[in-house]
Amino acid sequence: MANKVIETIISRVSCRDYSDKKVSLKKLQMILQAGKSAPSACNRQIADITAVRKTSNILKIRDLSKKLMNRDVMYGASTVVLVHAPREDAFCAQDCSCIIENIMVAATALKIDSCWINQFDELLSKEEAKKLRKTLGIPEEHRIVGSVALGYRKEGTVIAVKAKDGINISIK
Repeated sequence: MANKVIETIISRVSCRDYSDKKVSLKKLQMILQAGKSAPSACNRQIADITAVRKTSNILKIRDLSKKLMNRDVMYGASTVVLVHAPREDAFCAQDCSCIIENIMVAATALKIDSCWINQFDELLSKEEAKKLRKTLGIPEEHRIVGSVALGYRKEGTVIAVKAKDGINISIK
């Protein structure tokens, strides 16, 4: 294939087993800029992006998810990006989803693994998590539409692109 953008999109896969290696701040900033550049309904740009990489906050999230959901919802990643917007906005999900896709494609282009995570709105809405949600600066009236774990896969972890048999493409 001759187009690097299309090659990057097609080669992106989800990683669910991360090493301890941190994503550099420079690369994270580039990834977040790509997310910020996503399209939005009527170009209103209502969504917010919260990157969590401070070790103490990552550990709090991990401990909370293990306690309340019986697993590490971040798969050991040292960085997670939460994408959120006003819950009542009619295009909240669509706007945030565009941001998340841009983040994952940008990460792939920079040789950083990613995984879309959906559990954060539920997790950070629980009573035990309200203090952490406030620490992260996420308003209660915001819906965390999705999140992206970012990092580098553990040595020996093999990730393969699976055939997308369930998706039909029609050109008429």
